[in-house]
Amino acid sequence: MRNIAILALTGWQENLRRRFYLLSLAFAGVFLYMSLILGVLAVEQENRVLLDFGLGFIELMGLAGALYGSTTIVLREMETKTVYLVLTRPVGRGEYILGRFLGLMLSVLASMALMAAFHLCILWAKGWRGPEPYAAAFLGAYLKVLVTAALTTFVALFSSSALTAGVISCVAWTLGHFLPEIRFLVSHGASRAAVAPLFALSYVVPDLQLFNLRDRVAAVSLAAPEAGLAWWLGYAAIYSAVWLALAWGLLRRKEF
Repeated sequence: MRNIAILALTGWQENLRRRFYLLSLAFAGVFLYMSLILGVLAVEQENRVLLDFGLGFIELMGLAGALYGSTTIVLREMETKTVYLVLTRPVGRGEYILGRFLGLMLSVLASMALMAAFHLCILWAKGWRGPEPYAAAFLGAYLKVLVTAALTTFVALFSSSALTAGVISCVAWTLGHFLPEIRFLVSHGASRAAVAPLFALSYVVPDLQLFNLRDRVAAVSLAAPEAGLAWWLGYAAIYSAVWLALAWGLLRRKEF
């Protein structure tokens, strides 16, 4: 645990110093501020537009940071041989993968939290006081980014190409929002052979609709999110653990 904590902390500090994260935060700040124009155009639905647009934009910026980190960090350290400095010490490859992943997700969480704080300042300045569950929506967006980053970590090691891993992960992220429709096609397909690829796909891509917590909380009672929180966190933990374990298996086969 000590090795994982050290790798996560150093990875988090290195990620926050990278130019990409600083530029993404600056870009997000400007774009969220510019969203005020969209709110004015919405007239009576100004707060609703600001809320939906801001949360969606924060999720996309968090996803961009997670994909950039998960497709480049491990591959870059392998190319520059800096991974030798870590693995020649008493650090297991599983600890290395998990430490780097946790460091990345901590930096993504920090950047998303800063964007959310600025977004809330804009909303409160415009008179928004809820009742939309902002914390639940933010948690759902972060869990989406988390499971997608875990999948991307495996794909990056499998393909050894940051571009390929990024494209595959973007496709998986898109399909993850249509997983209920994919499962409907599988269950109502005329031919099993025809839907076999979709059946396999339904077990690979993450169920991102599960994490649309803002819509779920608004649709049911306030007690339901508490009851379902363990399930949502459990699904994210298990899905991420499976792909990180597969990434660990790939890393064990590589010779350093």
